Amino acid sequence: MLRPLSAVAAVLALTACGSEPSEPRTVDEVIAEAGELDSPRPGQYETKVELIEFSIPGLPPQQADQMKSMMGKMQAENNAYCLTEAEAKKGFEDQVRKMTQGEGQMDCQFGRFDVDGGKLDAQLTCKGPQGMTAEMTLDGTTGAESSSMHMTMVQKAAMIPGGEMRMEMKMDSKRVGECLSAGA
Repeated sequence: MLRPLSAVAAVLALTACGSEPSEPRTVDEVIAEAGELDSPRPGQYETKVELIEFSIPGLPPQQADQMKSMMGKMQAENNAYCLTEAEAKKGFEDQVRKMTQGEGQMDCQFGRFDVDGGKLDAQLTCKGPQGMTAEMTLDGTTGAESSSMHMTMVQKAAMIPGGEMRMEMKMDSKRVGECLSAGA
């Protein structure tokens, strides 16, 4: 259930405004559009996640509370990562390709990916095994040393109690200095 989120986390440097095209955007179109964003500066970054909503309507209340608690613990942790100079030079191509390739046998397409200055507005639809679907929207702002993104996700599958899971979160990432690891 959380695998699509790891793909989203890879794009935390991305981030809000746009219009809805009638056909899915190709990977090359999205990469070109992402190239208009400021490239992130190499260094150590911290990401804070705020869970706004998490619900699985068909889950019994006790299990729902356990899931919310688990998600709350994840948001309480600051996630740190090092963006190397080589990774920063690549821009967003690898992240876009990872998102469209999906994880866990998910096939994903951008319905929207619009950049306006430091703002991004994106919509991604994924289809997977056993009729699973996921619809994600991302919007926010980004710069060379920070980003702030709002994400909503609705995942539907027969294996999910009640057939649906909804999640809404805010993710803020900022550069906090040079990489801490010796190999970076």
